[in-house]
Amino acid sequence: MPGSPLWIFGYGSLVWRPEFPHVAVCRAWIRGHVRRFWQGSTDHRGLPGRPGRVVTLVPDDHPELVQERASAPTPVDPRCWGTAYQVAPSDAEVVLAGLDHRERGGYARLSLEIGLDDGLAPLRTVAGLVYVAGPSNENYLGPAPVDAIARQVAGARGPSGANDEYVFALARSLRRMGVADSHVFALEAALVSLSRAEPATEGRPRGSD
Repeated sequence: MPGSPLWIFGYGSLVWRPEFPHVAVCRAWIRGHVRRFWQGSTDHRGLPGRPGRVVTLVPDDHPELVQERASAPTPVDPRCWGTAYQVAPSDAEVVLAGLDHRERGGYARLSLEIGLDDGLAPLRTVAGLVYVAGPSNENYLGPAPVDAIARQVAGARGPSGANDEYVFALARSLRRMGVADSHVFALEAALVSLSRAEPATEGRPRGSD
């Protein structure tokens, strides 16, 4: 309804770098989707012809994810954790225009329910928006072994910086939130192993801290 606050769910770079005005922020979660490095980036963390990889949300009934859950040694948390931002109604139009531009490399808005872990009891859900890059966009890369993703990430850089810095920043942010994400952490570990096997480039330290 007009005048209602806007809630935005961030699960990638929005977790640590929202870059838009907001009046409230808290740890949050959604159901029905899983975070994966399946989206190519040619505008932020890679270049045309040499894309990086960034996260998108994948429906949890995707065959690859169903197989992962079936082979997991312990039960998998059905929620995808991230950060929710409440935007004032007066800022909503400008914020969404800015996000549409930022996420122009294949992402589209999706309306969904966001669970808020804001310290209030009981936990509540709100209607909100998230940006998702689906398989029909031209930059979508899809699943690949973690080691293959790590090799692609390690060699990618774009206008927003090195692709591995994106992975490390996301992993650090999730740990600070108390969130365990096996996919992100496995990719982080693979990148650290690569950096130990190869010399750092341009004097830039490689690692997760």
